[in-house]
Amino acid sequence: MTPEVVRKVADLARLAVPEADLPVWSAQLARIVGYIEQIAAVPAGEAVSAAPATPLRADVPRPGGGLEALEANAPKQFQGYGVVPRVVGSAP
Repeated sequence: MTPEVVRKVADLARLAVPEADLPVWSAQLARIVGYIEQIAAVPAGEAVSAAPATPLRADVPRPGGGLEALEANAPKQFQGYGVVPRVVGSAP
């Protein structure tokens, strides 16, 4: 994994990576990609799941709290909607 690739990934993720840390990030990203390649090499028919395929309880619809629950749990509201802090596009 080259420092150029790390710079590109960091730019896409909007991360500030100091030049001095690029070798460490390169090695870490290479290990992650290598692990993903190992997982991809396992044929799908041979994969064994350690967890059950379905949850332990039945997945049945339950009544929600409706607008009252939203109003009780949302710290701010605007025109009947819960207001949350902006995350995407906010300055670091």
